[in-house]
Amino acid sequence: MTVAKFHKAILAITAINFAMMVFYTTPALIREAGGLLPFDLRLTGYSAAEAAAYLAAITDKGRTLYLTTQSMLDTFFPALLALSLMVTLYRFAPKWPALFLTPLAGALFDYYENASIHTILRSPTVDSGLVEMSSLLTSLKFASIALSLLAILLLWQRERANG
Repeated sequence: MTVAKFHKAILAITAINFAMMVFYTTPALIREAGGLLPFDLRLTGYSAAEAAAYLAAITDKGRTLYLTTQSMLDTFFPALLALSLMVTLYRFAPKWPALFLTPLAGALFDYYENASIHTILRSPTVDSGLVEMSSLLTSLKFASIALSLLAILLLWQRERANG
């Protein structure tokens, strides 16, 4: 399989996983929490008070959805997204492997974030230290993804300019 075919395949699989979260679990989680965003979608993070408000608002059905279906989808998504971004970066800049560290870091932040969110969702009380760490991981995840996308955009523009 060529890099181009692998790239298309991994992008398609990533898009399907993402679509399932965007069109199924995320709307359900928002609905089951009275309109509040799930923890892992809060780009700038969240405070212990915001976490407590979310935990008070989310229904048992929503908590179960978060810990099962959303968790399963989000087990695959960080690796799929990182691989998609890494292959895209490789196609634009094969001699710059250091660029691969940003999407890889994003996936690691996402996996640690997922583990901390699971603990928060299962905890009888809000642990402000855990919430602070989880919030930081959420912000770092989004920053890593943004840096990866920015690098891809700049490399794409460079390629277009060079013909």
